[in-house]
Amino acid sequence: MRLQQISAITLLTYLLSSCQPSPVDPPPNGPVVLRDTTINNILYGADPAQKLDLGLPANRTSNTPLVVIIHGGGWATGDKNELTWALNGLKQRGFAVANINYRLTLNTADNYKMQLDDIDSAVQFTLRQSAVHTFNGQKLYIVGHSAGGHLSLCYAYTRNANGKVKAAGSLAGPTDLFAMAYYSFNIYNPLLNPYLGMPLIPVTPASEQRYKSCSPQYQATTTAPATIFFHGELDIIVNPDQSSGMYAKLGTLGVDRKLVLYPLTFHDWWTDGTKVANTLDELKTWFNNHP
Repeated sequence: MRLQQISAITLLTYLLSSCQPSPVDPPPNGPVVLRDTTINNILYGADPAQKLDLGLPANRTSNTPLVVIIHGGGWATGDKNELTWALNGLKQRGFAVANINYRLTLNTADNYKMQLDDIDSAVQFTLRQSAVHTFNGQKLYIVGHSAGGHLSLCYAYTRNANGKVKAAGSLAGPTDLFAMAYYSFNIYNPLLNPYLGMPLIPVTPASEQRYKSCSPQYQATTTAPATIFFHGELDIIVNPDQSSGMYAKLGTLGVDRKLVLYPLTFHDWWTDGTKVANTLDELKTWFNNHP
């Protein structure tokens, strides 16, 4: 019996020891290295148009700033892929970048509000990703091209009560829809009429108020974020006066601003490597100077 007891105890000891977890190697020394990556077509809402690409630079930290970029297309067309060059360029310069799509004109009765709501949804969604993907979720910068430039300024000037937008940028964006429609109604009314829900001409108090209330020129106050403008001097789609006029308006308000004009340049300059590099470098400097 004693021999059987000893054998049983030996067997039990063996079985218990075999169930113990294997030793775990200690983690490697040094910080975790975060690599350069881009995650495409992330849904930030229920509509198929509500998606974004998130660019994440290498070696980012919780202090890495976020830039939101908005494509153009007359509010009715366009796609975020048109600004992939900006996502890649700003990512290479050390920024996390959300390159967004949004619902286009004719989707609702108030397309202007709808698009600003989409931008806000994309902004709030992306800021919440900061803890997952490691970047600064407490502030952001915003910039867009053409109609996207208009939307970036409208958002910065009217949807920034929490002060998280530290600086804004516009690449050939409209800033005064009233002036655009009034002086060139035959050109712009086909875009602005469905976008804003009414024609400007014949001018009524209601139509004038509608076009002005949706224009950065009439939205900016002394609390507007610092703004940088880029424009081609030969732009026939959006007159350079739209940027220079907004630049002047911000000057009267005491808001920090800068205007970069490109000679012999039309509505975009994406095939000109020198100008593209200048735009990206100017944006980097502008954003970093307004923390």
